[in-house]
Amino acid sequence: AVAPRRAVAVRVAAWATAVVATAGALAVAGVARRGLVNVSSFGGTTDLFLYGWMEQTGSICDKINCTACASLSGCRWCPRDQKCESAEIAASVCSTPITSAAQCWEQYCAYEMEEFLNPRRFDAKAWVDQTTWAQVRPLHPFRTYKTALGVSGMFDLSTGRSLWNASEGSPVPATGFTIAALSDWGTGTCVARAVARLAAATNPEMTLHLGDVYYTGTIDQYMTNFAGAPRNIWLQGVSFPTGRVTTFALAGNHDLISGFGGLYMTGFARTGQRATYACWQTDTWRIVALDTGRLSYLTSSDGTRDIFAGETDAPIPQEVLHWLWSVVNLGDPKDKRGIMILSHHPPYDAFGPSYDGLARQLDGLLPAGREVVWFFGHHHHLVLYDKLKLDGLDFVIHPRLIGIGGFPGLVLEAPKRKEGLIAYDARTYQTMADLDGVSRKVGFNGFAKMRMFEDQVNVDYITADCVDGDCAQGLSDTQSTVVAQESLVPDLSTGKLRQEWSYLGPELTKVNQPSATPVEVEGKREAEFGQQYDASLHHYD
Repeated sequence: AVAPRRAVAVRVAAWATAVVATAGALAVAGVARRGLVNVSSFGGTTDLFLYGWMEQTGSICDKINCTACASLSGCRWCPRDQKCESAEIAASVCSTPITSAAQCWEQYCAYEMEEFLNPRRFDAKAWVDQTTWAQVRPLHPFRTYKTALGVSGMFDLSTGRSLWNASEGSPVPATGFTIAALSDWGTGTCVARAVARLAAATNPEMTLHLGDVYYTGTIDQYMTNFAGAPRNIWLQGVSFPTGRVTTFALAGNHDLISGFGGLYMTGFARTGQRATYACWQTDTWRIVALDTGRLSYLTSSDGTRDIFAGETDAPIPQEVLHWLWSVVNLGDPKDKRGIMILSHHPPYDAFGPSYDGLARQLDGLLPAGREVVWFFGHHHHLVLYDKLKLDGLDFVIHPRLIGIGGFPGLVLEAPKRKEGLIAYDARTYQTMADLDGVSRKVGFNGFAKMRMFEDQVNVDYITADCVDGDCAQGLSDTQSTVVAQESLVPDLSTGKLRQEWSYLGPELTKVNQPSATPVEVEGKREAEFGQQYDASLHHYD
């Protein structure tokens, strides 16, 4: 919060009276010239004195631009006020300063990638502070289609019109229909902006966000990181790309942390949606978006979420399950159209914990032997799987992890399990340093482009290129690489999917060849990993 100038003046004057007059005058002069109004942001009176002294005398960190500042040992650039500070002062006046010249290209966006690497001391503090505050905010009532007059939650894919018959759905236009799917995108960084512009350049009829606006999905964070409002006079907001027919945002666990105020109030205003679940239909496909974020943390009777120790297996609310039964009629054995599931949480993960709550709910609904393709995020990587049969379930999934929309995913190491794993992206985009001497390698960001023609869905997995081939200049918003391609066609007589990988690029690490039959796997929850699992790979992120 910004304190009134009068209150700040009183606080500074009182402090100056208690300290040597000259030191107080220098400190006040430094604060005044910077235009800072919140003295409590300093790390005590010593820092305040040092800050004022450096303003008067100058220092080696007195540089006018980010690149020059970051190239000097012991100096850090603060994007918030576009100033170069010593490392000690930067830690007090700037929550997460830029630590390397390679991050200077992000200095004018609402946030920069370095702010979200929670294993680092200053980043971890920001996560804990924001989460502790947000998890006790009021929990908004769950939005359903019962309160949305004239809307069933089923829509014609090509036109966006509401449907009332579960068997309806017009053919895909002869010219095709493009969907851009981004997940874990809402960081407000220049990386997210680059990915958004690449997705917008595909001229999509539909854009989908598979959940999570950071840090905690507040209204302010949705304004800057989703709707594009500036954070201050220096830091520009980032806008989620809109589709020409439909724009839709799913709920993630970070949206739940603050009680869904940001998604319901600001997110829905941008997308025009009524709820966090929906079904879009053609004559050959059903695309079903489901809310695994709402119940992803244990919630007390007063609505408080237990973020630090209350993670669940991420099922969908009973209202949504009932809607799938009674409105969408997803379990109709006569309906053999292809099914595409969209969620935030992964039903299976070879590198980290799985969240099988939704999969087990669907097992009681889908006919035995049905196949679905399933796109999800939550973990911030690109991982492609074979067709899998999860332990104890009677239907088959083709899982696709695309959580690379905007969050800095730490570079993947060896998978915990290799069964059913086709390929993953383990490239390093940048190595980010830290005030603590901790370096973190982060991967490339991107999205999935789906192009529908009649009954076929062609999927391109796309990552942003480095500017002019030099990753120290950041990610390009005009140049990208297709790292994998596949096609999916439903068998309208059996309900199975004919899937084929047409391209797996050299950028990916390949593991297994596709199998002719489903690979049986068993997912593990976070608690089952014990010391083998590095929690920093996903949460608080």
